Amino acid sequence: MIQRFKLATTVAAVAAALVAQAASAAPVDFHGYMRSGVGSSNKDGKQTCFQLPGAYAKYRLGNECETYGELGFDVDAWKAASGDGYMKLHVMEAYVANQNRDWEGTKDNTADFALRQAWAEAGGWGQGMLATAKLWAGKRFYQRHDVHINDFYYWDNSGPGAGIEDIDLGFGKLSYAYRRNAAQSGAAVPSAPAQWQVPDDGKTITSNDIRLSGVGVNPGGSLEFGVDIKSQNNRDGVAHGDNGFIATVEHTQNGFLGGFNKLALQYGKGPGSNLVAAYPDFDAKSDKKSWRAVEQFVFESGNWNGMGTMVYQDQKDNYTWFSAGVRPVYHFNDMFSLATEVGYDQVKPDGGSKRNLWKMTIAPQISAGKSFWARPTLRMFYTYAKWNDEARDQWGGVAGGTGGVFGNATSGSTYGAQVEAWW
Repeated sequence: MIQRFKLATTVAAVAAALVAQAASAAPVDFHGYMRSGVGSSNKDGKQTCFQLPGAYAKYRLGNECETYGELGFDVDAWKAASGDGYMKLHVMEAYVANQNRDWEGTKDNTADFALRQAWAEAGGWGQGMLATAKLWAGKRFYQRHDVHINDFYYWDNSGPGAGIEDIDLGFGKLSYAYRRNAAQSGAAVPSAPAQWQVPDDGKTITSNDIRLSGVGVNPGGSLEFGVDIKSQNNRDGVAHGDNGFIATVEHTQNGFLGGFNKLALQYGKGPGSNLVAAYPDFDAKSDKKSWRAVEQFVFESGNWNGMGTMVYQDQKDNYTWFSAGVRPVYHFNDMFSLATEVGYDQVKPDGGSKRNLWKMTIAPQISAGKSFWARPTLRMFYTYAKWNDEARDQWGGVAGGTGGVFGNATSGSTYGAQVEAWW
């Protein structure tokens, strides 16, 4: 733990020194995200979160039990005296804490820090189709696609790599990324954060990620295509599966009900069969397959706005996951609003019994404006959840199963307050 604390301190010091040095010569943009709060359950314990075992995500409103944050710095490191050439640096550190008490750190294992991004980009060096192209290298969030209300990153190939993006082909923009992550194996929920995963030392998977975005197909609508080819490394002396890929196509419709609509279809094979680009399944054979459909929309209409989603995923010869949820928000004025959220998840193992979870939240809020995306937000919340016996007893169970605060019960509620902000 002391080593981890020293590492986090060193990373923070290096980032601060880099920014301080660059600040004297170039503009620095400081940005980030945070959420934190306090909560209790109807069983007189601390706030407990509700997630269905086997589901890749949970509905967030009134259902986040940790303090989490990201602190990022973007540095305009250089600008050509003539022409469009430039270079930028990007650094981000993240932290997560148990949200139990005043002091939480790595030394007492109640908090953790991670270097999430450290990369550089160079642009303005080409002409013609390369006029908008950018070269990059380092560790970064790479063109991530997510559903906000359940924090589901369904298309996310982040981590160490290098590449070129935004080559203008006239009908769309082409990007290529070379990526490599340590392989993962044995995780009950393969899309969970890396600290929940079980790493296989010495095993890595190389990714060749090719994307074509911004292909116009109808007024206000565009398509994005991607194929992520997974190749295994360090095979000698260790068990391994086969190579594979993840293929994605997504349609985005802007202007839908004042917001947008997105529909993504994905297919994975071999190591890509868990459909988690950043953490593929090293042990998966080439005959292991899966597919997924993700629908989401945001609407903005007068005093009403909100978001909805639906997900269906079929892990062939394993299980299916279905999820549907909606978060409508009514704004009484520019600051005060009332948000509600209803979410349902169902996991059906092949040859097994269904597990299901209903989760409902009501949350009065004070926000910095009337947009669905307006932050900071201060909210109070009351959350009620109901699940079946199979959801309680399998894979650790909802809210800790029989060993959790709700014991043998198949329902429970929590209440509390939270702040969420990005800037």
